[in-house]
Amino acid sequence: MGDVTVSEPKGRVLIVEDQFLASEFLRIWTEAYGFEVCGIATSADSAIELAKQHKPTHVLMDVRLEGEKDGVDAALAIEGLMNARIIYCTGSSEPSTVKRINSDHPFEILFKPIDAKLLGEALLRP
Repeated sequence: MGDVTVSEPKGRVLIVEDQFLASEFLRIWTEAYGFEVCGIATSADSAIELAKQHKPTHVLMDVRLEGEKDGVDAALAIEGLMNARIIYCTGSSEPSTVKRINSDHPFEILFKPIDAKLLGEALLRP
């Protein structure tokens, strides 16, 4: 048997998305680009808890989530705890939502339907 080379993941990604098919799409493509998915959250509170536990390098953040808080609330809390790159993956393109997202100074904003190539570019950008 030959030696199997296992490369280190390029980073740890927390996916925050309350729609199963959307989170699966993000998980599959994130792993295809060489990143480890360290957790999937469906609410802001669970996202914050998973971020504390796993200390992701990147967070793929939807805006509309289960519960009272939204993705911007979760992103602000996570950024207060660690230096993770927040990549918003949202279907919310109305000006008020985009303004609120931009006030958070995101690393990137991707609008649904997410293009896998653009996702890869955002994850791999130095």
